[in-house]
Amino acid sequence: MWKDNDIIMDIFRKANEGGTRFPCQCPVCRNPSAHIYIHRHDSKHCGIWTWCTACGASAHLSGEAPGWWRNPDFVDADQLHSDPSYFNEISDKIDQWVNSLLPAQNVEAAKEDTMEDRFHVVFQEELQGIPAGAEGTIVIRNDFRALEINFIGTDGKTVRFNETPEKILQAVTVVSNRFDR
Repeated sequence: MWKDNDIIMDIFRKANEGGTRFPCQCPVCRNPSAHIYIHRHDSKHCGIWTWCTACGASAHLSGEAPGWWRNPDFVDADQLHSDPSYFNEISDKIDQWVNSLLPAQNVEAAKEDTMEDRFHVVFQEELQGIPAGAEGTIVIRNDFRALEINFIGTDGKTVRFNETPEKILQAVTVVSNRFDR
């Protein structure tokens, strides 16, 4: 089913430029069915997979990990192969994860005036539909014009908070921040 096609790797460039949502338009067949997954192996090196569920175009390569990328908890690292079949099975979760991490604009332009913190948390009480015991990552982005706080569950689903930071802090226990990992 999968056909190597380097043209589909263009969606990696689009992801880094910001503003793209996944699944996105495939550069090969033009259907809105292209996906991307990145797996950070260390602070610089990563594997990159791109694939289209409509035409079967796919590409896999190694490269430099983008600064905005974080590996999700729900991907089994033992399943990392050049063939994107495993990723395709969980593409909805991957798309949600990627969309929660993607920069809103060009990464280089956003670096200077955007701060981001990530915290691995466990909810001690129900908040905004998230049940007590839920585990995941809270992402706090501050561009000095607006503060955005999101929760990404281990299932890849994202919830944007409309609660105050103080209320959120009362509902969770912080297990670690991104620098502890």
